Amino acid sequence: MFSLIVFPGLLLLPVSARIRRRCAMAMVHRCFAALVASCRAMGVIRFDLQNEDKLRRLGRAIVIANHPSYLDVAILLALMPRACCIVTSRHWRNPLFAGIVRSAGYLRNDGGPSLVSASQAAFADDVPLIVFPEGTRSPSRGRLGKFSRGFAHISLAHDCPIVPVLIDCDPPAYTKQHRWYSLLPVQPTLRIRVLESDISTYTSMSPSCAREGAIQGEPAAARSVSDSAPPDTATPLAARRLTQLAEHFFTSQISQHGFTRT
Repeated sequence: MFSLIVFPGLLLLPVSARIRRRCAMAMVHRCFAALVASCRAMGVIRFDLQNEDKLRRLGRAIVIANHPSYLDVAILLALMPRACCIVTSRHWRNPLFAGIVRSAGYLRNDGGPSLVSASQAAFADDVPLIVFPEGTRSPSRGRLGKFSRGFAHISLAHDCPIVPVLIDCDPPAYTKQHRWYSLLPVQPTLRIRVLESDISTYTSMSPSCAREGAIQGEPAAARSVSDSAPPDTATPLAARRLTQLAEHFFTSQISQHGFTRT
């Protein structure tokens, strides 16, 4: 109903495209906030949140999170009054989702320079960007899929901070191994941890700094490779290295916060 009627109706409003996007984002936020409140009230799932106020105050930033369950994007959008997401291309063609993603100005995951340039509009409007670097749900609890480099390219291009968010569901529910309608013997708890650590110290750097190996903990061998890299390959090398660092950071934090139990 929202995708076919409400969101297309925003196109009829005599306002600018920027105002339409803000209205659509606010509607998505309120819809998911109502969904989360309903799930909590009906006892479908329990929510354990930490430092969630940091998400409500975010402006120009990239939020990266692991992706264990169906509900990850719902809870993040419920916590953030305004946010832009990167969505797969098939959602832009799906009649049930196209109206939402187009009206809210979400970014299509086409990859490459087009994604970097498309993110400029969100940052110009001081809107945070939500990215799941795995691209799909995690293979299992406590394990990560391979991170894609899109968020690193965006961070390098726009020099914006990166906020890491750890997500866990205990016991596992709404994962790749579970159907959304599957019933569990106990009420699951979805845990959201907004970390105080600032990954931007690793990722928000210019390609020239990256070539000089100005990344904490980078091996000497990797620095020697980056030192010899020509300017036209500096950004891809930096993005690859920064993606690896972020993946290692998440792996260590998942273990530290006890999200690796089976």
